[in-house]
Amino acid sequence: MGFESDKSIGFLIAKARNVLKNEFEKELKPYALSYAHRVILIRLSEKEGLTQKELAQDTYFEQSNLTLMLDKLELKGLVKRSAKENDRRAYIITITPEGKKLRDSLIKMGEDVMEKALMGLSKEQKKAFSEMLQLVYANLKHS
Repeated sequence: MGFESDKSIGFLIAKARNVLKNEFEKELKPYALSYAHRVILIRLSEKEGLTQKELAQDTYFEQSNLTLMLDKLELKGLVKRSAKENDRRAYIITITPEGKKLRDSLIKMGEDVMEKALMGLSKEQKKAFSEMLQLVYANLKHS
């Protein structure tokens, strides 16, 4: 028969990403946060004082979309933007103490979602799967 789109790796990756994101969104409803907000908060808890441009690069979000997400997080008191010294056009983004309080809950929630998603895979299979995805990313990152 040949090619079947439902079984193609690209389609399966996209499909898995969509259902995984939906699962995260469902779990984040009580926090009134989106999956993207979670990504931003966790990254800021790991790396202090990123510029908005650096944060966009680190999270793979377009800068224009990131601005809107940061607006919402700032309104909730979870992040703070400050003008960068020597460059008032650039902003340093920091997570607030209120944002840091959410970190452990957001990480635990993510672990629970991933445990559900990877149910039935052995520890070795999970490691191999992670390594394969990293290789796919590395192969295409600079193409």
